[in-house]
Amino acid sequence: MGKIIITKKNNRLLLTLFDEKKPYLIEMAPSLEMESVLGNIYIAKVKDIVPGIHGAFLAISANKNVFLPLKERCGEILCVNKELTQESPLRQGDEIVVQIVGDALKSKHPTASGNLALTGQYCVCEFFGHGISYSQKLNEKKKKNIAEKIQTAEIEGRRQYHFIIRTNVENLENYEPLFHEMKNFIRVFNDMIGIYKHRTVYTCLYHRELEILSLIKNIPLNTYDEMVTDEIEIYQLLINEFSKTQKTKIRLYQDNMISLSKLYSLETHLQEALGKKVWLRSGGYLVIEPTEAMVVIDVNTGKASSKASSKANGKDHDYLKVNLEAAQEVARQLRIRNYSGMIMVDFINMESKEDNQTLLDALDACLREDKVKTRLVDMTALGIVEITRKKTRKPLADFFQRDESAQI
Repeated sequence: MGKIIITKKNNRLLLTLFDEKKPYLIEMAPSLEMESVLGNIYIAKVKDIVPGIHGAFLAISANKNVFLPLKERCGEILCVNKELTQESPLRQGDEIVVQIVGDALKSKHPTASGNLALTGQYCVCEFFGHGISYSQKLNEKKKKNIAEKIQTAEIEGRRQYHFIIRTNVENLENYEPLFHEMKNFIRVFNDMIGIYKHRTVYTCLYHRELEILSLIKNIPLNTYDEMVTDEIEIYQLLINEFSKTQKTKIRLYQDNMISLSKLYSLETHLQEALGKKVWLRSGGYLVIEPTEAMVVIDVNTGKASSKASSKANGKDHDYLKVNLEAAQEVARQLRIRNYSGMIMVDFINMESKEDNQTLLDALDACLREDKVKTRLVDMTALGIVEITRKKTRKPLADFFQRDESAQI
């Protein structure tokens, strides 16, 4: 069982999940006074349509623009000033309802979508669509049981929208928290339907819950002993949100002798997560190089090479051992650093096809543990392993200025 630590860092909230003594995940969230627009739903105005990049620029306020990929535009998109069909294209001046689904990244605008969805701890409610779907990680017996309970719960209005039941329902002793969440989402969308035609452009129709709470709700809390924070406002938020539904202990840290950050060596763990070199227990190490086009990871034998050279016959076996350890660490580093897009990994060369397949199988298993969609593509003819990871949030390094990174 691990711990969830929440403290302030550079005017943001630092969320660290410890699996035993090692960080499993590091996330940054806006402090309560710096919340972003991610997840909010707005009446936006189409400012410009750019066919060359298959997108449109929308204004959600007088001085804030967002980008809408045209592939995200569905025929049922809500439009305030006219009716839209699949055949009718968006035009400059249209007022449409969109949700912010991606943060601003470097010079890029936040990303918007016409597909509206409300995400909770136990389900996702999609505005367009009907029926109920289930997480692929839920077994058939559990799906059948939940379906029967929902049927008997008589949740008014649930057939108007599409619900996706999340894996977190496995932690529930009864399904009342799920039903409560579904009813709340139905109310939010019903209220929105009733008002959006009568609201002016730039109106925010829905404010998403605090990002720190959203991040915590994505965590299987039953696998952690306690949540610890030294921020009184965060402590009160956690008590109000989780104390009645979760068994995980919530504790306010108040020791003036040593800070929460020092107690859990958070500065050291951050330095490691932002550094170029990562050491392995075997003596090998990773060199991680993010570029504009991709992330490149090089696996080196390091100190492990001297051990292998003394046993020539077992060299390939030792290389496999280092590579298998590296596979686990690669998956962990992608998760902690939140890298996305194309990732190229240069493992230590091995002659045996069987050893290479063993490595790929092990890496694939590690990547499947990632909640963010991550796929092992293949090993190239040159022995480079290609991985893709879906972009959801900023990389961890983007939350820190270059001149601060050395002082973290």
